[in-house]
Amino acid sequence: MIKLIFEGHSDDTFGETNHFHDDYDNCASGRPIEWLVQSGSEAIVVTGHHCPNNSGTWMIGVANYDPEYIDLDFPKWVMKIEPQEYRNGFQPRLVIEAPDDVKIKCFQRNYEDEEE
Repeated sequence: MIKLIFEGHSDDTFGETNHFHDDYDNCASGRPIEWLVQSGSEAIVVTGHHCPNNSGTWMIGVANYDPEYIDLDFPKWVMKIEPQEYRNGFQPRLVIEAPDDVKIKCFQRNYEDEEE
């Protein structure tokens, strides 16, 4: 199993910081940042959204990846929300125990490629 950690930094960067060390900077646009996390036919979408009004921190969500609406099962991976290990736990982070063949892909990065 691979330990993935998704967390945000400042008000504009969100990504995986433990295994792939890949994040995306949305330039403090306020738009969510979405990551596809996939192993074989199982996949989820991890979303980070900086919430400046009420919390000033990152909101992290997880959803099933089922783009063809065929009722795919949600992966049975262990996931938990916990405080970050630095900054006195000010921000939340998502920890996922994923299979060894897991891959991640930032949807926003793909949108930029399509625009070029």
